[in-house]
Amino acid sequence: MNHLIVFPVAIYLGAAFLLPLLCGKNDVLAGISGIAFTFLSLAVSALLGISVFTGGRIIYFVGGWTEPLGIMLMLDPLSCLFLLLTNTVAFIIMLYSAVYIKKYHRAVYFYVLFMLMLAGMNGILISMDFFNLFVFFEIASIASFIIVAFGLRAEELEASLKYTVISFIASSLILFAIAMIYGLTGTLNIPAFMHAAAHLPQTHLWFTAGLLLAGFAVKAGLAPFHAWLPDAHSMAPAPVSALLSGLFIKIVGFYAIIRLTSNIFTDIPQIRTILLVFGIVSMLLGSFAAYGQNNIKRMFAYSTISQIGYCAIGLGIGGYLGNLGVLMHIIAHAFSKSLLFLNIGAVEYMTGTTDSDKLRGLNDSMPYTTLLSSAGMLGIAGIPPMGNFWSKVIIIIAAVHAGYGGIAALCIIAAVMTLGYFLKLQRTVYCSKKEGAVKKEAPAGLIAPMAVLAFMAVFAGILLIPGIREPFIDKAVDVMDNFSYINIAIGD
Repeated sequence: MNHLIVFPVAIYLGAAFLLPLLCGKNDVLAGISGIAFTFLSLAVSALLGISVFTGGRIIYFVGGWTEPLGIMLMLDPLSCLFLLLTNTVAFIIMLYSAVYIKKYHRAVYFYVLFMLMLAGMNGILISMDFFNLFVFFEIASIASFIIVAFGLRAEELEASLKYTVISFIASSLILFAIAMIYGLTGTLNIPAFMHAAAHLPQTHLWFTAGLLLAGFAVKAGLAPFHAWLPDAHSMAPAPVSALLSGLFIKIVGFYAIIRLTSNIFTDIPQIRTILLVFGIVSMLLGSFAAYGQNNIKRMFAYSTISQIGYCAIGLGIGGYLGNLGVLMHIIAHAFSKSLLFLNIGAVEYMTGTTDSDKLRGLNDSMPYTTLLSSAGMLGIAGIPPMGNFWSKVIIIIAAVHAGYGGIAALCIIAAVMTLGYFLKLQRTVYCSKKEGAVKKEAPAGLIAPMAVLAFMAVFAGILLIPGIREPFIDKAVDVMDNFSYINIAIGD
């Protein structure tokens, strides 16, 4: 079973290589192949999940070479939870893409870039040394730069260029931190680094942690490092926007921050204080900025900044409730926000615009799309029984228990603001009347994946039910609470 740990990455890398060779200009075959490869990776992830959640973490040395020469991989309940979430949502987005991407020429290249992004994200989740973490970070990032501009419109190219420049700064910060780690300790293996770091001055650790935190905060879209996100998420094709907002910022950015905060730089509590500040600013800034947007995709992008702020607040608070709230919010937001971006993609597919000033009466012309949009918006706003309701309540309770009553109040205010701009959007775009509206619903191939995500968004709270929570979510929370890489003996 341990050998399967490389498959979620190998499948996607192999798919990126094989798709142009096997499919050529046949976009339909490319779509079917993309679905097959994604499903295969999901199946392997499920097998790995059974092994990890029942038998404990998997540690694997590629080629049998142990440290310091070998490439060390690890899958524990935390990374396995993210792995299952990533490949589940990616499979649903791929089903949607097979229909949506027909509007573009040479769609096979879209699938190649999509596979590379997923390979990078899966690789980040299993890496156990800083260099390979950076390699997979760059694979996912470079593919995302190109796919954002896939339509080759001027606005898309501009968004991609801004995203590339800002991400280059983030990559430089991370690479400089990795160079410092190697220079100070002579290793890039994370457990080996932590053993060596015990003898380093605190100032060296603070500086290194600061560089890594800033670099990954850019990818997570946390304010004040968020400038790239509204343009990139709003200009990309709808499936890419769903992947970026639902998964990419959480894996390439926030998952790495979780590991830095909870499992690596555990002796630097100042990181949690910084995360609280970033979280508050992101949560409020995203909510305020969303109100003034006419481009619906851009509104959703600012909403993402706001919601990742909740995650930063939960992680900054820490403890069982804070970490539980973080994981539940990441899961529920992945379903709800992916749904919203796919939903507005279906609207754009049928109407040719995402400008709220040009859209009226969608409930009359696209009733199923309107219904599914309501599920996504109520999910993000945190209306019971949606999954994000429970995650926000948990984070608010965690804040109160930790003595942060003011932060709890701000979380409630941001939730009310989120509901406000979504209700405004529903009233003006979806539920307004349009004379002579003709029903022109989106194709079933777009509706069905959205319906699955809506179901998941509504019932994500099931994960908190006793008997389900303990063997899955609680084990991932325990990794955040009690695990340190220094606990892994070299050569394990």
